[in-house]
Amino acid sequence: MVSKSDTLLEELGCGKWNLIVILLIGYWSAQIPAHSLGGTYLTPSLEHSCKIPGDGFPIFTEENENITTVEACWYNKNTSEGVEKVPCTEWDFDNSTFLTTLTSEFQMVCEKEYLRPTFQSVYFIGALTAAPIIGFLSDRYGRKTVMTVGITVYSTLANIICWLPNLPPILAARFILGLMHPTSLAVPYTLAMEQSAPRHRAAVGILTFLPWIIGYFTWAGQAYLIKEWRWLMFSVPIPSLLAIPVLWFVDESPRWLIQRGYHDRALKVLKRAARLNKAKLPPDEELLTLMKLIQTEGSESKIQPQQGTSQFRKLLKTMGEETIILVRTPVMRRITVSLYCLFLVCGIVYYGLSLSGGDLGTDPFIYMALSGLMEIPGSTVTLPMINILGRRRSNIICFLATGVSLLLLTFIPKGWVATTMALLGKMTISAAYQVVYLHATELFPTEVRVRGLGTSVMVSKTGSIIVPYIINALGAIYWWGPSVLCGALSVLACVVCFMLPETLRAALPDTVAALEMTAQMQKREKIRNKEKSAAMNQDEIASFSI
Repeated sequence: MVSKSDTLLEELGCGKWNLIVILLIGYWSAQIPAHSLGGTYLTPSLEHSCKIPGDGFPIFTEENENITTVEACWYNKNTSEGVEKVPCTEWDFDNSTFLTTLTSEFQMVCEKEYLRPTFQSVYFIGALTAAPIIGFLSDRYGRKTVMTVGITVYSTLANIICWLPNLPPILAARFILGLMHPTSLAVPYTLAMEQSAPRHRAAVGILTFLPWIIGYFTWAGQAYLIKEWRWLMFSVPIPSLLAIPVLWFVDESPRWLIQRGYHDRALKVLKRAARLNKAKLPPDEELLTLMKLIQTEGSESKIQPQQGTSQFRKLLKTMGEETIILVRTPVMRRITVSLYCLFLVCGIVYYGLSLSGGDLGTDPFIYMALSGLMEIPGSTVTLPMINILGRRRSNIICFLATGVSLLLLTFIPKGWVATTMALLGKMTISAAYQVVYLHATELFPTEVRVRGLGTSVMVSKTGSIIVPYIINALGAIYWWGPSVLCGALSVLACVVCFMLPETLRAALPDTVAALEMTAQMQKREKIRNKEKSAAMNQDEIASFSI
């Protein structure tokens, strides 16, 4: 069943109006990898040795014919009471790969070792904090408003980090960048999808994030050429400022405007879209009537606060009930929980593979560059794949391929063969991540779409927060430990995919009520088909017996 909103978008087609948002998202997504994956080059694990003062001498922890190991966190010191073990306060770092890093400048070793994964995780803690909030704000105040705030704050703050003198303000800035991450990515992505007709939606959903790969790949090249972290973070964020002026030319989502009752604004947006796309729309009166019908369809599922309560209590009640709406009805509950599981796995596996190159025994610059290149086939092959096989079947294949390639690492020695298998897993999980995002956008109704995507991203960032600690801890025990854990989770995600309905060539639902109604109609249709099939079988048996 095609919704009235999709029919309207089909009449608009795809043209300059759509390309403004698509190109903005593409350009902006290329700016993000340098920050979301910043820990790879800004806080790498470095070889280090204790800088022992004149009255101290090293502690030899292991000594034989082939190797002599010196304690890097402690040294011995002669005192009046004998030899005393004293913690190191300064270290010498191996600068053969990096000239300066946050690791060396702020001495992130030994007792401060936890600061390395914390630097990476604090970004995702910010994203986790913002995800449910931006969903509510975007559904309440509009896609463009929230997107504008996100991109402006992100690009401005990214250009300030290199000037900060101490670690606490740097971590605070990283947290705020994380807050703006879903604000500047998930919201414009939703805006682009809501402006696209069904036949263009798959292409828009996959190709808008293709420039992310360019940013991923160039991040490795920039870090290779600029090996001092402050100069690196001075030069890399400058292009992000160019995205701010483009925001002036972006229109609000007509779907959102119609659902919120801003029909006059929606009419202006649609007329501008028709002019830019060289499309012809019905008369204004007919469009306004159509908008009222679309809004009426969604009014049945809107949450109405009770009369006689205070404004503050009304707001709290509305926020609580609008959050519960994601799990209140049976179909919505199954979709939400299943997508949360898939997003969690994607967050763990994608960033786990992105950050664990050093554990595979390869050059970090080469691994990062190859890791970015492996996302190209994962992104380009995905488009014909989802159009032929559908969203659910494509994800099953991608998650299964990821799981198998990573689980095989337990039988492969450390080196280029293991790196190749990890990169294959990176390719397929990148494809899965894109398909999951597209599938979620098509499954969540318009009235809760950004809220659903926002909380899904929140779950994904929960996985991203714990991944640096997993790599740091598990990787120290077994080099293949993090990758195998990611492989096992990918296999579980493959099973979860069977819980989601297919959305290939399906209309975007505008309301939860419409989603549940469609599911009930499909269920009744299946029952009728089974009864019809059973009746035909009975007739065949009867005719055979006669």
